[in-house]
Amino acid sequence: MKIKIILGFLLMSIVSYGAENSIKGVVMEKENPQQPIVGANIYWRNTTQGTTTNTNGEFEIAKPEGAHMLVSSFVGYNTEISYISSDKILEIFLSKNLELGEVLIQERQKGQYISSLSPLQTAKVTASELQKAACCNLAESFETNASVDVSFSDAVTGAKQIKMLGLSGIYVQTIAENMPSIRGMASPYGLGYIPGSWMESIQISKGTSSVLNGYEAVSGQINVEYKKPFIDEILHVNLYGNDAEKTEANLNYAYQFNDSLSTMILLHAENHSKEIDDNNDSFLDMPHIQQINFMNRWYKTTKDGGDIQLAIKILDEHRKSGQVGTFNNVNSNLYGIDINTNRYEFFSKAGFLLNRVGTSIGFQLSGSYHNQDAFYGAKEYKGTQYNTYFNLIYQGNFGTDLHTYKTGVSFLGDLFNESLNNNEMTHRELVPGAYFEYNFHLKEKFNLLAGIRTDYSSLYGVFVTPRIHAKWDITNWLALRVSAGKGYRTSIPLAENSYLLASSRAIISDEHLKQEEAINMGSSLIAKIPLGEKEMTLMIDYYRTNFLNQVVRDVDSDVHQVRFMNLDGKSYSNSFQAELLYEIVKGLTVNAAYRINDVKQTINGELREMPLTSRYKGMLSLSYATRLDKWQFDLTSQFNGGGRMPDPSVKNALWKEEFAPFTILNAQITKNYKNWSFYVGSENLSNFSMENPIIASNDPWGNDFDGSMIWGPIHGRKIYFGLRYTLKNYK
Repeated sequence: MKIKIILGFLLMSIVSYGAENSIKGVVMEKENPQQPIVGANIYWRNTTQGTTTNTNGEFEIAKPEGAHMLVSSFVGYNTEISYISSDKILEIFLSKNLELGEVLIQERQKGQYISSLSPLQTAKVTASELQKAACCNLAESFETNASVDVSFSDAVTGAKQIKMLGLSGIYVQTIAENMPSIRGMASPYGLGYIPGSWMESIQISKGTSSVLNGYEAVSGQINVEYKKPFIDEILHVNLYGNDAEKTEANLNYAYQFNDSLSTMILLHAENHSKEIDDNNDSFLDMPHIQQINFMNRWYKTTKDGGDIQLAIKILDEHRKSGQVGTFNNVNSNLYGIDINTNRYEFFSKAGFLLNRVGTSIGFQLSGSYHNQDAFYGAKEYKGTQYNTYFNLIYQGNFGTDLHTYKTGVSFLGDLFNESLNNNEMTHRELVPGAYFEYNFHLKEKFNLLAGIRTDYSSLYGVFVTPRIHAKWDITNWLALRVSAGKGYRTSIPLAENSYLLASSRAIISDEHLKQEEAINMGSSLIAKIPLGEKEMTLMIDYYRTNFLNQVVRDVDSDVHQVRFMNLDGKSYSNSFQAELLYEIVKGLTVNAAYRINDVKQTINGELREMPLTSRYKGMLSLSYATRLDKWQFDLTSQFNGGGRMPDPSVKNALWKEEFAPFTILNAQITKNYKNWSFYVGSENLSNFSMENPIIASNDPWGNDFDGSMIWGPIHGRKIYFGLRYTLKNYK
């Protein structure tokens, strides 16, 4: 048996965070998440071991070896089955069981919330929240989230970028299943590589994260959880189309061979080939995109308390853009962009309980191959990236659940081969590391998480990453969180910013770029205030990111250049945000937020405001569900503040020193049946767009052509429609 387990490790590259000796949690109503369920039955599936919730809806249950499926039930509510991996504390929501004839109506899960138990300020966005908008991919899943901004990187390629705490998305560690995902060469277009229908949930953490996931989180972390084959969703189909003739199709299918083995296939296809030029600048407002995306996942439990998962992903994308008619006339002298991307990924993970109470061991392994073959006008770009990641995690305690720890070793390897107009560049970095994280958890009053890791980079040598998070429940309705820590990252200027090739600017990178290093500190206050018969949640947070080393992207010094150079001076970001969530009346919830960004960087010896960054953002989101959730109405307004434009070489009417504030309005109506949902909506309902998104669009072969000076939408109103079909196992 031991030989089989060892061979399994080598062949399947297993991974996980392990399991706990006991599980704690709280059970609440889905339709009223502030209402605990008293006396709910909690038990392990296929066992007689169980417990009930107390007057606060809380429970604690011992975890036997090999048990992973926790069942929660109560009279008048639908039974919920939760898969238990590494999470020690659960938040379980039971929906009321309402039956009309033979039709079973289930309440919708709470859309997004911040765990009241974790020391990290992590917002969880659930599948029900993702369905409040078109959410065709990861880039569009943040429309109702106040902490993450999504915008176009340029006006030609269709690439999208995110920002958190006022900083570029390259400083956000974007991972999937707690393993590397969108980084390096995938950064410019990778937000479109994860379809919305594939995601079970998204966890968004501000500031530094756990040292278990590495050293790269500077301003935050986004973790995507894909759908699992053992959930109750057997079949899911999503079809989407809009008035720009973009179409998408998604198919998810899960099959369970027996109680221990299951698999899931996820398919995604999208196509957009209509030529649209509503602003009459001769360039396509939206690129032509054809994408095929495939994922297959396997899950296996073992009799001796282990679980093994293995998944592969394959993506093929063809993206075309440029002037209207470019690809219809081979002999034309029109400006065109053609980007072909092939990406292959795999990941595996497993975890096993050990003989000592409260101890476990877990493994993670992932790898990816990314190939891009593109031309931007007369510029030819080719690149490949190989990434390998391994993580070994041991979890234990100091004789009590009050003091637990996780420790392990990791390895991260990257190899980049790039070529720009036959000028070849190679970048290789190998980073082995080790870490230790201690958790002190005093019931529901105080939670401390302190970690440190040491890594060795083949390029930069040894570096140390300390991080600490703490949560204190001041009262039963008021909680304070504080965090501090360091983050590091390696800059690959061309791979991470290849969309800048859609301009006449020359890309210049200084030699011997330093490793980027920053300190992030933050605090948040969460209050749950009784207001009438409901409870209002108020969240206020402040984060500061201070760079010790940074690779500065200088677009101010020369209008014909983009220069990447080491920071010489100060660079920082201050972000203050207040957010309110309240159910005004039954079925009607409001989410309102306001954020202030103060982001500055030293450029040519002068501390200046970061260009193309909004100084503030406001959001107002209204969601209303009718009785029995038959209809769903969602409306979101985003108020984006103005900011500074890069310095032009010559001031003119088309290039102002500032860009003005603007508002984006999105809306959707959904009709729900037992298995079917039909939805129709609009993005950018107010039809706002930049008047001149491309500089010198009339002369794309000239020296002034620039499609990267983007601060707002580049196309107007979009009307979309679609349907979803979901077949579930209600056992």
